[in-house]
Amino acid sequence: MREEIRGMLAQYADERYKEFSAGLIPGATPLLGVRLPQLRRIAKSIVNDKENKAGWQDEIAVYDGVYEDLYFEETMLRGMIIGYGTAKKGVPCEEGLAYLRSFIPHIDNWSVCDSFCNSLVFANRYRDEVWEFMQSYLYSDREYEVRAALILLLSQYLKYDSDNHKIARNRVVCMADISDSFPNQELSVCTKAQYPYLEKILATLNRPFEQGYYAQMAAAWLMAETFVCFPYESARMLAGECHMDTWTYNKTLQKIRESLNPDQAVKEYMKSLKKG
Repeated sequence: MREEIRGMLAQYADERYKEFSAGLIPGATPLLGVRLPQLRRIAKSIVNDKENKAGWQDEIAVYDGVYEDLYFEETMLRGMIIGYGTAKKGVPCEEGLAYLRSFIPHIDNWSVCDSFCNSLVFANRYRDEVWEFMQSYLYSDREYEVRAALILLLSQYLKYDSDNHKIARNRVVCMADISDSFPNQELSVCTKAQYPYLEKILATLNRPFEQGYYAQMAAAWLMAETFVCFPYESARMLAGECHMDTWTYNKTLQKIRESLNPDQAVKEYMKSLKKG
C-alpha cells in the first residue's frame, strides 16, 4: 500500500511548487511538490474510506520503522491521517497517545509540525491526559519535540474555556486592558477559573528556550498569541519576573508589536520592555 500512496502523491507533484516549498522548509526531506490542500483531501479520503477493511490505522502502519527514504509529503500525510483518524470518537485515549508517541520524534521541520498539531483535535477530547503526556516534550532538549508541544498548546489549548468552547481573540488591546487596576485584578480571577490552562501555559513559557530557532519561534508565537487573548495576565509576566531567554523574549515583543490587535500605545509600551 505504501507504493500505492507514493504513486498517488506523484500524480499531484508540481515541480514549480516543489522549488518554492524547498526555500520555505529548510531541512525537509526530499519534496515531491504536492500542495497542502491536496494532501488534506488524500488524508481525509483514506480515513473516511468505508470500503477499506483494514482502516486508516493500517495505512499508518505501512510506515512503521521506515523513515530514511520518505518524501516530505509522505511524512506530512502520515501526520494528517493520525490527526483526522484520532479525531473519530471511537478512538480511545491510549491509542491516540501511542500514535503521538510514535510520530513526534520524527518531525524534522516546522511545516509538518504545525500541520500535524493543527489537525490533532483528539486533544480536545482527552485534554488532561494529553497535557500530562506532552510534559516530556515541552521540556525536551530536542528542537522539534519542544515546538510540537508548544504548537499543540497554541492550537488545541490556549483558546478553549473550561467547557471546551473556543473563544475569539481580542480585536483591540489597549493600555487599560493591561494596567494593574483593581477591575483587571478581579476579572483575572474569573478568567483563570474559566480558562484552567492559562496559568499552566504561562508557567510553561516562563523559562529559557535554548533548543533551537524553531522552538524559540514557537514559544514567541504562543506568548504573543496569549497576549492578544489574555492581555492582562500576559503583560504581568512580560513586565515582571520573566525568565524567557533574551532572544525569545524580544521576539515575543516584536510579534506583539507586529500584530494588528494592540493599539499604538501598547506597541510603544512593548517596545520599552525590550532587553538589551
